[in-house]
Amino acid sequence: MFKLTNLKQSGFILPVLAALLLQTSLMTSCSDSKKKPESGATANKTEFKMNCVTLTKAQMQAWVDSGWTKPGSPGRIKTILLQFYSPEAAGLKSNMQLTAYPGTSVTDVKINGNTLLAIDRQCPAKTFSGRVILANNEASLDSLKLLKPDGSLRDFDFVRFIPQAYKSNAAYITFAAEIVTDGKVEATAPAGTYPCPPYCCPPDCD
Repeated sequence: MFKLTNLKQSGFILPVLAALLLQTSLMTSCSDSKKKPESGATANKTEFKMNCVTLTKAQMQAWVDSGWTKPGSPGRIKTILLQFYSPEAAGLKSNMQLTAYPGTSVTDVKINGNTLLAIDRQCPAKTFSGRVILANNEASLDSLKLLKPDGSLRDFDFVRFIPQAYKSNAAYITFAAEIVTDGKVEATAPAGTYPCPPYCCPPDCD
């Protein structure tokens, strides 16, 4: 312990003591700053957001014009395979689109019929957190009821695919499907989409 009884003979003691006290104060402050988080700091919660996407009548008309919806044709399309897409990897957490392949089945698709679905920002984004599985999705053309018996398209504006958690396994992202005509929601496809795999149609459709 320092003795300050003879300050004249020990003039060097005060500067040394002051330096020690300053060093101790700085070390304590640094230690406290590591232990105590800043006021208002919160833990980051990782979330994934996705808006609705739309498949327009014009996009489907290209499939009709290619002869793929003609009744009785061996290559007649019966399904739409939806695949997740992002133009930039850095944007994966903020939004994604879908790219669509028409096909006779989920394993036999028309690669040259691929079309990119636009993001519909008028539809509120759906937020997902926790475990998420981004599988391909399958939509049945019959369930959408967009084709006339002769293979042509009936009147509508677009199909809106709305992201949701799959009812049989909430980790999978699937889509409800709305048919919009003259700017209004006309109908909702009862089945929506299925994650593929494991719920591909055919052969394992509910």
